Amino acid sequence: MSPTRIGIRHLRYTIAVADAGGFRAAAEALNIAQPAISKTIQDTETDLGFAIFRRSATVFEITEAGRIFLEDARLTLATFERTIRASRQNALGARGHIIVGYSALASSSQISAGLDRFHQSYPGCQVEMHVMSTDTMMRKLKSGEIDIGFLLAHDSVQDPAVAQEPIWSTRIGVVVPRDVEALSLEALRERSFVMGLRENWRSFRALLDTAFAQGGLDPVVVDEAWDVQVIFQRVAEGRGLTFYPISAADSLPAALKILPVPGWSPELTIAMAWSKVVDTKLLQDFRTIFLG
Repeated sequence: MSPTRIGIRHLRYTIAVADAGGFRAAAEALNIAQPAISKTIQDTETDLGFAIFRRSATVFEITEAGRIFLEDARLTLATFERTIRASRQNALGARGHIIVGYSALASSSQISAGLDRFHQSYPGCQVEMHVMSTDTMMRKLKSGEIDIGFLLAHDSVQDPAVAQEPIWSTRIGVVVPRDVEALSLEALRERSFVMGLRENWRSFRALLDTAFAQGGLDPVVVDEAWDVQVIFQRVAEGRGLTFYPISAADSLPAALKILPVPGWSPELTIAMAWSKVVDTKLLQDFRTIFLG
């Protein structure tokens, strides 16, 4: 058997194509020219001796041999990413390194309590926190770029390679300026709203769509924003109201508050998520200690 020419770049590009569902989408996600990705995949398939993807003008799918290869490739890439990160931290004297992603919908105080317990047991381990969307967390958990995710649990957020454990649930309320009094469900029908862009808030918007249908609401969305702080700023400016978990009330700007809506009580659940592919003892201990 001749030596392989396949390296980490080949694995990274192949996984990106599979996750994006095509070469063009993968090129945009990686910010790389599509011909470079196509050539890399072609070289990979030539080296392996089988097709990873079956594609035509109307069809794109993963072959059975490609599916098995991708499972191993994800494990290899995730292990590689963690090895590099751990080595860099070891050089700085840290005993372990965990990268955590969390949704803006997750209450920081609830996460902090679990982190405090972990630090008491692993005082030399560095925990690095990054806020990101639920979809981004799912992708980065699979690639090994993050180790743990605190994300919105929803039927649309499922992957066989990622395990999830529900942690807490909270009602969803309406975010309003401080001088606004209680609002009824009927009153909400007369108000305008600022919402997160579906591209970045897909699962939360899907959850809200269901809740709106159940409550007979058809909110008038006058503005959409990518970042939660921009959404809050526009609510403070009187542009419209928005919806947010009541458990996050303490994280709001001073000019805003969250009100429950009588007769309408949708809930969201935050789950801890991790890759089933690469699950180290440190990560297992983190989950056990965090959950108390």
